[in-house]
Amino acid sequence: MDGFDGIERYQHKFSQGEFRWVFFRPGFELMIDDTTIYRSHGVENHHGDEMYVLASKFCVSGYSNVICPDIRGVEPEYAEQGGQHYLFYLPDIDEIEQSFENDHIRQVKIYMDLDVLRAFNPGMEGVPKLLRSLMETDAAPRFHRSVGQITPQMQTVIQHLLQSPFQGMMQRIYLESKVLELLALQFTQLVEAEQGKQAVSGLKPRQIDRIHQARDILIRQMNSPPSILDLAQQVGLHHMKLKQGFRQVFGTTVFGYLHDYRMQMALQLLQDGKLSVTQIAETVGCSHLGYFSGSFKRKYGITPSACRSGEKPTF
Repeated sequence: MDGFDGIERYQHKFSQGEFRWVFFRPGFELMIDDTTIYRSHGVENHHGDEMYVLASKFCVSGYSNVICPDIRGVEPEYAEQGGQHYLFYLPDIDEIEQSFENDHIRQVKIYMDLDVLRAFNPGMEGVPKLLRSLMETDAAPRFHRSVGQITPQMQTVIQHLLQSPFQGMMQRIYLESKVLELLALQFTQLVEAEQGKQAVSGLKPRQIDRIHQARDILIRQMNSPPSILDLAQQVGLHHMKLKQGFRQVFGTTVFGYLHDYRMQMALQLLQDGKLSVTQIAETVGCSHLGYFSGSFKRKYGITPSACRSGEKPTF
């Protein structure tokens, strides 16, 4: 405990894990949840007056189901799953959160008091429509919104949060800067979604939807990915439009994105320490162990074996 952060570890018959929290300033905090579920169970949660905050959640891994009946503007039952990120404002409600056997839940959660949110922008310029009512009134409607998939850029920032190289005051400054960067990426994605994904020059919303479909197919089939031609045919785009559009939407090539995704997944699996390096290489679709080790070291500055042994990656 450094005066602004701490770790709480726990274990009972349903699960075990740890919560880490970091307080940056009044009404602005970070929580990192790392939990292993032994038995399926549900937990009743009550959001009281203290939950009059905007919550941002990045689900790195795991799955949970939330039952939240009779709340206007909120689905009575919804899921939160690994690889996705969410925004919600849910003061003064009761809910049941269900977790499931043999799951590993890792989440990064950011809580921001409405006054802290307002301090960043006293006007409405650039503010996502979803958040404008929060900026204008203390009686804003509740909501829970799935914003989208965690991008490789977001994944990198999350890894920086999990592997901070600093201590004391420098760590506090570093972590707050990364939390703000993560929020900026999330809010930008939200604005683009609200604008019908028209922020990408030269691409129609339907084409961008198909590029996102191509990304999802890549991830699902990463052990045996389709060729560019096959992928383009599956989503109904010309292969040159797919290649050009993919770079516009995601900032990298089709297989550059897949490579980054594989390395991010490998990093998480190595840090979990449950699988061997060979098993992890196979899991992320790298059949040649030497290629996998070389790629991982080029990206993170350490070998997979060193990472699995607890050495921290460099970015």
